[in-house]
Amino acid sequence: MRYEELTIEGRNAVLEAFRSGKTIDRLFVLDGCQDGPVRTIVREAKKHDTIVNFVPKERLDSMSETGHHQGVMAYAAAYEYAEVEDILKIAEEKGEPPFLFL
Repeated sequence: MRYEELTIEGRNAVLEAFRSGKTIDRLFVLDGCQDGPVRTIVREAKKHDTIVNFVPKERLDSMSETGHHQGVMAYAAAYEYAEVEDILKIAEEKGEPPFLFL
């Protein structure tokens, strides 16, 4: 696991992360793998402006914590980031002064 990211391994897990709205920072796909499920995952990644890297099996194997990556892994944000405008709007709606930590 990297400092501010969670590792998601496997086709179904990665696809569901995209569909649930989880912020995915980077997608890693087995080089040369273009079957239907993988194409669907890559399409979702492009819809969400996620960086897609096609990598050799050895790289996925070395990155994998479980050994069950199924040719697909993703790094997801460990927490969701909020836009400053959203924070200011919520504070205004609550009648509270905004508190921002940068």
